Amino acid sequence: MNALKHIKVLHIHYRQSNEDYGVSELKEYCKNFYEANDCYRGIELYKEEKPEIVIYNVSFPKISNEEFIKKIKQINEKAQVIITTQSLTKEKLYNAINFHLIKYLIYPFNLNTLLDSLKDCIRSIDSNTSNIIKLSKTFTYDRFNKTLFKDEKLISLSAKEMDFFHLLVKNKDRAVSYEEFNQIIWEGEMTKDALRSIVKDLRKKIDKNIIKNISGIGYRVNL
Repeated sequence: MNALKHIKVLHIHYRQSNEDYGVSELKEYCKNFYEANDCYRGIELYKEEKPEIVIYNVSFPKISNEEFIKKIKQINEKAQVIITTQSLTKEKLYNAINFHLIKYLIYPFNLNTLLDSLKDCIRSIDSNTSNIIKLSKTFTYDRFNKTLFKDEKLISLSAKEMDFFHLLVKNKDRAVSYEEFNQIIWEGEMTKDALRSIVKDLRKKIDKNIIKNISGIGYRVNL
């Protein structure tokens, strides 16, 4: 992953934790990889080195992840933060919406999953865009964590619904063709009924006008 050679990454982890899940292997990809085993030292190192991406273990006993994120965001509101955690709650996911540019990784994960998250961060840095998409006055989508909220309520989506909707939002500036849905989501085995069913079910959960049909082409997200 050549892009990482030009990116500064700071890994802040609790020294009593033996969990790694491939984070240490990033040293092979990053020329500028910094580590701190104390959250306060991590904040100081962040001020000194100004890394683009922070990987943060939430198991620190003296500071909450929300407090840590606030401190980092006060230094740089565009900071990209990957938080590794044992579990996810609706509150954590909603906080990610509010803070922007926050990606959660749930243990166990591997190096490839971590690299995928870093790619998301790098794309966001390169395009200077947020991962938070405001779909309407009430609906908000988090591209990093693949979560959809109506106000403060987390909307439950099936795996296929999420794949379909994420593909739309990922390509929000254009229509996604029927063939793309067929190949990416259904692996070449899509039926018209299956596609219509997904769209119908999604429209029951979100504003109907968010998903727009482009006749003869496919669908797009209407922002």
